[in-house]
Amino acid sequence: MEEKFSRLIFIPIAAVIFLMIGYQYVCPADSNTCRFRSDEKGLVQQRLPAFDSLYSEPEADEDFPAKITSKFNFTERDLDRHVDFNIRGDDVMVFLHIQKTGGTTFGRHLVKNIQLEQPCDCMPGQRKCTCHRPGKAESWLFSRFSTGWSCGLHADWTELTSCVPHTTDKTDIRRGPDKRQRQQVDLNTQGGNQQGRQDRNRNFYYITMLRDPVSRYLSEWKHVQRGATWKTALHMCDGRPPTQDELPACYSGEDWTGVPLTDFMNCPSNLANNRQCFECSPGGENILHVAQ
Repeated sequence: MEEKFSRLIFIPIAAVIFLMIGYQYVCPADSNTCRFRSDEKGLVQQRLPAFDSLYSEPEADEDFPAKITSKFNFTERDLDRHVDFNIRGDDVMVFLHIQKTGGTTFGRHLVKNIQLEQPCDCMPGQRKCTCHRPGKAESWLFSRFSTGWSCGLHADWTELTSCVPHTTDKTDIRRGPDKRQRQQVDLNTQGGNQQGRQDRNRNFYYITMLRDPVSRYLSEWKHVQRGATWKTALHMCDGRPPTQDELPACYSGEDWTGVPLTDFMNCPSNLANNRQCFECSPGGENILHVAQ
């Protein structure tokens, strides 16, 4: 009986000793191979590189591990605004896409994820979607994913307000010349609301996406650091692009790859500086008040 009991005790003791020896072999005392904290990757990920994707953060978070949290106080009036957008009439929604604000994602939502009587037609492999009004061959949306960069790459407020009505009119003339030739166009840009005074009033509703200024600035810096330039942007004002003296380049090579943050900040002509205010206003000294 005692011999049988000794055998039963020996088996679990031997198993424990075997596991301890195996653990010391896999995880030496002076090694960081094994980690058990929840915020670290651990042995499995180090042994299997395929698990790296499970731990990778989105691009914006990779740039800056410490997330910047901001609190914004909006009034009820700011959050609950009703706009009488007449998609069946002549109203046009214009999306002002500011760099590094999430505009690409939002722009795709505009053409793919809005419940409409006549949804946008997005063909596989095509960058642009056709967003026609119900029963008409006219577009109600002016954006990167519907009309393309028709007014220039990342056109700002000044460029859009001077370009969109003219571009929209030309498009409508091609689609329906008889109707459009009978209409007298008088563009009224006062107060930021443009109207094509035709047989029916045309309203242009400008929308945009904003982001915490510091987060957006740092995101643009990292994007430029990786080689982005936006060289094809027109920066049109008063019917012409800026001269080299008016907008000097911040770098001399093909791009600004690897630029340190201090150099990025110290360039006086860097359009990343206060970009959201500049792109949402016609310029001038008090751009923040005008942009608001």
